[in-house]
Amino acid sequence: MKESKKKNILIVDDAPANIRVLVEILLETYEISVATSGVEALDLAISADPPSRPDLILLDIVMPEMDGYEVCKKLKRNDRTRDIPVVFVTASTDDDTLQEAFEAGGTDYVRKPVSRIELLARIKSALTQQELTRKLLAEEKLQGVLEMAGAVCHELNQPLQSISGFSQLLMMQTTESDSRYEYISIIKEQIDKMGEITKKLMRITRYETVNYIESTRIIDIHRASEDEMIDGAPDGDTR
Repeated sequence: MKESKKKNILIVDDAPANIRVLVEILLETYEISVATSGVEALDLAISADPPSRPDLILLDIVMPEMDGYEVCKKLKRNDRTRDIPVVFVTASTDDDTLQEAFEAGGTDYVRKPVSRIELLARIKSALTQQELTRKLLAEEKLQGVLEMAGAVCHELNQPLQSISGFSQLLMMQTTESDSRYEYISIIKEQIDKMGEITKKLMRITRYETVNYIESTRIIDIHRASEDEMIDGAPDGDTR
């Protein structure tokens, strides 16, 4: 069985001693990358390809040149990094500090000196929240596609029925020896096929999806077959 890839944590701190403490706690569970300045952190996070982009950033607040607040704001303004959870690491946990951290876009914070239990718990919480958000967005996108397909099929169904009906009338008013009869019958046959397609698509919009591979979801075909048997509608019925 394939092992799941370790999450990548980017540690941003200008103090080597602080970095060592965080690395010792996290190295067994996570992949670790390190930046010793805000500028370096932004370069690492923004320039990285998606597979190697940080899954979470531990960000010190007090740093020279660019503090953690500004780094976080820049991360949140960039499309490549805006969804990466940022957990601030700070010795100051007064209301003003925390308010500024959250207003900058921070997900959570960890107090200095760092507690192993607190650090691991807050990281796990932030990563879980991120995964749930991703799944919710994927579900909403899928549902939107299905609803749009259902709406399009509904709008197509009426004109298809009308064309099919008029084709039938033309066939009744034309003898089989007439060269036009064959053309009209072909038109009706193709229109009926289109009606069958729209009927099937409208059924799909009612189906539930199931997990397939990792985060991929597909239509539950077995459920679809059962629903068609229950509906019991003739194949040519486009009503």
